[in-house]
Amino acid sequence: MRPHRAVRRTAAALTDWERAFEKALLSGDPLRASDILRATGERGWVKKTEYSRAAAIIRAQAVAPLVRRDWATRLLQHPRRVDKELAAVILRPLIATDQAALEHAIYRLARDEDWEVRESAASLLGDALERSFASYLIAARTLMASGEPRLRRAVVVGAKYAARSRHPDRAEPILDLIEPALSEPDDYVRRNLGPFAIGDQILRSYPEATFARLERWSRLPDENVRWNVASTFTSASGAQVAERSFGMLAFLSTDTRPFVKRAVQAAVRNILKRRPELRDAIAEWSGGHRDAVEQALEATEVRA
Repeated sequence: MRPHRAVRRTAAALTDWERAFEKALLSGDPLRASDILRATGERGWVKKTEYSRAAAIIRAQAVAPLVRRDWATRLLQHPRRVDKELAAVILRPLIATDQAALEHAIYRLARDEDWEVRESAASLLGDALERSFASYLIAARTLMASGEPRLRRAVVVGAKYAARSRHPDRAEPILDLIEPALSEPDDYVRRNLGPFAIGDQILRSYPEATFARLERWSRLPDENVRWNVASTFTSASGAQVAERSFGMLAFLSTDTRPFVKRAVQAAVRNILKRRPELRDAIAEWSGGHRDAVEQALEATEVRA
């Protein structure tokens, strides 16, 4: 769960649930605090604003690292979503000072059965990479090398979050980090890689380095790799730089495998939807004989 801007309030301005939450923490009972936070939502779903308020209260208490670790450990042992997400909130300030606790939590959260909990792991890893890149890069590589799809997905999304800072020295290490996941056949990883992590963020943050990698990756024979390359341009950001993708898409459109073909079609449809002025240019390089492209052109023409 990525925290929003801290909600700053005086003690007198706290709502009833916030005062109760604060009281529970002051008494050393994080599980009671979690109960109170959970009650602000419906059927176990708590809004991000409430998590932000909870984080502000915890920060205001200046809780010692040892206490934070104890609270998080106790919360992680419980099955409810809110317990685990609150543990991530509590641990976030320890990114720079207690890497072992953070890595343990990320590992546990990333493997959880609840997708929302897994999202909090990816967010926590992304923040850790953004704030202490060199330290957490090693841990992220280890998670990626595990081969476990849920752990790989956490790294892929965490890399996306880390790329938001656009720190120039991190372009190549981030691309190296996600590269092993390109051939991952698991759909959960793929959907979060090409169109989401690369297309929606990494391409925007590091266009030159990313295009260089995409060109190289597009020539690899693995169909999962090629799907990820083509799917990069199914994103809004991918469409904005579509002209630079034409050579890659032209090459990929010669791949007759249905899996790759559908990805190329989806990319071309997205480009035509967002950049209709490129229709003639696409039709020109397609030349009427690239089936995947021609079908996308025909489909969008019918809708128009």
